[in-house]
Amino acid sequence: MRSKILLSGLLATLLVACTAVSTSTNTAPSANIDDIRRDVNYLASEELAGRNTGSAGYLKAAQYVAEQFQSMGLAPAGEQGYFQEVPFRRASWNGKEPTFVLKGGRGDVPFVFGEDFIAAPSAVSERSALQAELVFVGYGIEAPDYGLNDYAGLDVEGKVAVILSGRPQSLPSEVGAHYASSRNKRETAARHGALGYITLYTPEREKRRPFARYAEHRHDDTFDWVNRENLPGSATPGLFPGVMLNSSAAAKLFVDAQRSLESIFTEMEAKQSPKGFVLPYRVDLSTHSSHKKVVSPNVVALLPGSDPQLKDEYVVFSAHLDHIGKKDDGQIYYGAQDNAAGIAVMLETARLFVESGRAPRRSLLFVAVTGEEKGLLGSDYFAEYPTVPMQSIVANINLDMPMLLYPFRDIIAFGAEHSTLGQIAERAAGLSGLKLSPDPMPEEVIFVRSDHYNFVRRGVPSIYLITGREAQDPKIDGTAKQVAFLRERYHKPGDAPDAGIDYVAAKQFTEVNYLIAREVADAEERPSWYEGDFFGNLFDKK
Repeated sequence: MRSKILLSGLLATLLVACTAVSTSTNTAPSANIDDIRRDVNYLASEELAGRNTGSAGYLKAAQYVAEQFQSMGLAPAGEQGYFQEVPFRRASWNGKEPTFVLKGGRGDVPFVFGEDFIAAPSAVSERSALQAELVFVGYGIEAPDYGLNDYAGLDVEGKVAVILSGRPQSLPSEVGAHYASSRNKRETAARHGALGYITLYTPEREKRRPFARYAEHRHDDTFDWVNRENLPGSATPGLFPGVMLNSSAAAKLFVDAQRSLESIFTEMEAKQSPKGFVLPYRVDLSTHSSHKKVVSPNVVALLPGSDPQLKDEYVVFSAHLDHIGKKDDGQIYYGAQDNAAGIAVMLETARLFVESGRAPRRSLLFVAVTGEEKGLLGSDYFAEYPTVPMQSIVANINLDMPMLLYPFRDIIAFGAEHSTLGQIAERAAGLSGLKLSPDPMPEEVIFVRSDHYNFVRRGVPSIYLITGREAQDPKIDGTAKQVAFLRERYHKPGDAPDAGIDYVAAKQFTEVNYLIAREVADAEERPSWYEGDFFGNLFDKK
């Protein structure tokens, strides 16, 4: 498909040779507002009904993106043309709820699903049961570089690990978020031989989001991608599906134990890390679920590089194409900002490269991923089964809900402090008349919560860009505008294309993304993790 690219490899090589590589001598081509508006309006239209993973609306959206890639002359880079079909397993309760019985001490105590505990349908097995002893393991974290080992001196082999949600205050926010993730905690429990795990809802978590809010979704289906051995890709083998207890139910596990749960919560409030101990109970758990196969594609396109030495290295743009669909009450969750806007910016960035008259030295890969709203699943599948060698991917630039609310003076690059991509983003911002601002909400640990993190976990330096909070118009309070969007329209029907997307901001945002990618693609050196960076040390295997 190389012949479809506007510049031949030879011409592109000659042009690169005659042009300075550094973006310091470059300006971005002008993005087309009408293109971006057209893409957003279609992707967030009623016809596509919210683009739920695997739905008819999502498949139309995927076909649209593939057609846009083709119209630009980008080469197909999926596994079936532009498409990489992602196999999912959807698990549902199908009318059968899980059971939880606490055994021992003063007799059996049944817990009520949706009141005392919540769980999600298992994508591993349609029926499973577990009877085992309980061991409290504090936060359930092993972080040797930070002097933490909550499993020290504890035997959880063949037992159920009882784990506090959250993390110790002693851990830096993003490092702590990694260790506090459900994936990390269950993998740590399994590594120590646990057969199951129970998470305890804490007062701190209750303040942020009441347990009852989670319980409202107790009957929701769950998704997981399926690997080539027909196993759920993000599940932990041999571990019973997780259960979460609210604080009052959790306290019953500590009656007549070495310590009460109340004293443990007091210790947490004092920013201490509670130590683990054996609990004087067993638990009897059972779960039933029914499984259905769902297939939903990632859409992947390639702009080949022109440099004979660098063309086999890839800069990956990612943006999720899915949203949360149409609810039972008929309301459509259009997902204009989240993430029709991110896809539209990615498409327009690709157009700028094609129309710039200068092919990038490294190749560019544009990946519209599915299943983000189901747990970053499509990007996880792509990172597990990339359509180019993973070791040749030098950087990921992620576009997710870019917050196109007003013309802006600054940008935010989550992850900027971890790799040299941060310096590149700062230079691109300067060339655009902008500045790079620090993360305004570090407590939300955004760096580990979007699709780029699946590239980070494979050792790829990555950033996730959004607009900053400084508006060009001094009368606009950017922070208030962003907070209002998150409160009033995020994951709600109000996130519609005619509800506040600012296309001047979209133009700005596209052009600064172009400049970031241009420098990464044309630089002599690939981006690198900063020396001593936690994520670089943990994941970079090169």
